[in-house]
Amino acid sequence: MSGRKYVNLVVTGASGRVGRLICDLVGAHEEQWELVGAVAHPRSSRLGQPSFTSSDHAPIVTPNFGGKCDLVIDFSTPAGTETAIQIALREGAALLVGTTGLPESTRQVLEAAARRIAVLLAPNTSVGVATCAALVEQAARLLGPGYRVEIVEAHHKHKKDAPSGTALMLAEAAKKGGASIEPDQIHALRGGDVVGEHTIRFAGEGEYLEILHRATSRSLFARGSLRAGRWLVTQPPGFYTMSDVLRRAAADASSRT
Repeated sequence: MSGRKYVNLVVTGASGRVGRLICDLVGAHEEQWELVGAVAHPRSSRLGQPSFTSSDHAPIVTPNFGGKCDLVIDFSTPAGTETAIQIALREGAALLVGTTGLPESTRQVLEAAARRIAVLLAPNTSVGVATCAALVEQAARLLGPGYRVEIVEAHHKHKKDAPSGTALMLAEAAKKGGASIEPDQIHALRGGDVVGEHTIRFAGEGEYLEILHRATSRSLFARGSLRAGRWLVTQPPGFYTMSDVLRRAAADASSRT
């Protein structure tokens, strides 16, 4: 990819909230990206429509993709993720999965695919959330077992999985730091049009520490996925997370100082 100007991209879940934002962003940044496929559910009302409106040459939304690509970004459903895996493996393309609520069987398929292609599983593609997870792990390690961890997450009323994939990821970060978290320490709130909010509280004797991430626009997930995707297409086969993207960004910043 080092000598190529464009990243040829396929978006699965192109009729969803984040998928549509990714298509629109790519349409506005043609000097870096070329959207070559937009895939939606076979019963989607967007089938046959342009994937974005800023160009007369936008790919039409279809139920599958049969061309060449460098990267597949998936924000769909567990069934849509299976389609994304098939496309990426067939084309030898990198695969970024932002779909949440995946069954363990699909995760196992992703891990198997990572032996052939670069796979990034990201319950949340926000760089801020990746930073939050790093802070949670460090806080758990520094504070020790005397501090009880509670995670409260809030999302819009249409979100199906609860707790969120991000909340589970943050819980895993706390566990990596040595904290103990049971299911009843993770709380999910659903209502209104909340984009996403996650609060991690470390409660000790006489004090508590809170780490908060609040998403104010879904565009951050689209921007984060494109940033991570551009990095992913340069990587060898393997199973990656947003933490790997964050570490690369930190290494690049350090090399410039």
